[in-house]
Amino acid sequence: MSVKGLAIVVGASRGIGECVALGLANDGYQPILIARNMDKLMKISDEIKMKNNIDSRIFSIDVSDQKKTVEVVNEIKKMNKKIDILVNASALFLDGTLDQSVDDFRKILDMNVIAQYGILKQIIPVMKEQKSGYVFNIASRAGKYGFPDGGAYGASKFALVGLSESLYRELAPNNVKVTTLCPGWVNTQMAKEAKTPYKEEEMIQPEDLLSAIRFVMCLSRNACIKEIVLECSKSIL
Repeated sequence: MSVKGLAIVVGASRGIGECVALGLANDGYQPILIARNMDKLMKISDEIKMKNNIDSRIFSIDVSDQKKTVEVVNEIKKMNKKIDILVNASALFLDGTLDQSVDDFRKILDMNVIAQYGILKQIIPVMKEQKSGYVFNIASRAGKYGFPDGGAYGASKFALVGLSESLYRELAPNNVKVTTLCPGWVNTQMAKEAKTPYKEEEMIQPEDLLSAIRFVMCLSRNACIKEIVLECSKSIL
């Protein structure tokens, strides 16, 4: 299979990130897989090689560690002159609004906003210079609607949505497209850990997020999608 371009997927070891990484590889993109779980990254990389005959690169880091993130992105930039796609899918969930300690609230902001900020700060200049690229920030419906007992997580996702919208407007003249995906309950391990009230078949599927990304990339040069909100049919309020 001929390689279409390069796709960096952050949070690629499970859930939405894993699904998107495998799907983009099926579409012909060479994936750069970033997450903490090296064993899972290696398994996904092997699957991509077996199915698509595409070599992926893997980096096992905690993206909230800014020093490590900068080192990894600098290595990627040295290997590749062009970066076509960036998918920010890493996330941390903590329940409650004022139930968490200040340190734990800072931790969720570090993972869900500041880590993404650090990655965007490294990748966006490359896309601006090449005058092309797609950025997909995986936020949440909790970043559009304040849920009772969900303020800590929601605050982090509202922040990511706001950051993404500013970049969406700033980068459009450079032909760099920024789209925020805001799903409700997605059938992932994180949803189960968060004690979702829905059965697996009642939730949004990770493949739905992949389909949304494919849809955005199929549009013409002049079409920009700021955000896509996906809701479970049983949870629409």
